[in-house]
Amino acid sequence: MELIVALGEWLQLHPHASGLVFVAVYAIVLAVGIPGGIVLTLSAGLLFGTLPATVLATAGAALAALATHALIRTAFGRWLDGRADSGRYSIRSVASGGNTLLLILPRLIPVIPFFMLNVALTAAGVPLRTYMWTTVTGIVPVVFLIARIGSSLRDLRELTAASLGSLLLSPGLLVPLCLLALVTLLAWGFFRRRNAV
Repeated sequence: MELIVALGEWLQLHPHASGLVFVAVYAIVLAVGIPGGIVLTLSAGLLFGTLPATVLATAGAALAALATHALIRTAFGRWLDGRADSGRYSIRSVASGGNTLLLILPRLIPVIPFFMLNVALTAAGVPLRTYMWTTVTGIVPVVFLIARIGSSLRDLRELTAASLGSLLLSPGLLVPLCLLALVTLLAWGFFRRRNAV
């Protein structure tokens, strides 16, 4: 938390390079699987405003997803693919079925860590194009909501552990996230029934 506050203060002092530095740091944090993506998104909302923060965080997440995809396509990824073929990864069926709503849904409901989901989707053989567009499409609404809450903060010091918990459990974030998840589930159910007929 202290490092993120220090980074935010540095970004405030260096506005010209701040956007590029933020995207790079965001991409590294998500690609490596370090916790802190939500705090970085809140910080971006405070520092850049809701829309610029959404664009910057989405760009960072897309870079992280590409980096993870490239890593998993190495020898480590081939080992994971072998495990996926043995039936250990149920997400393999999602990849073969091409049901993009099932790919978008986990992005909209940030329960599974971003890094782990990227590894699972890549190991399951999801095509790069599908993987990238579902990543971007799925995270934009969530990133926008978190950045909007961040833009309402007065100071980076408000991102203490106590206030972070209250921010993440606030109706301003939970209600839209639940509605987003509900709409997505209903759409998935509709398309599934339609395809079954």
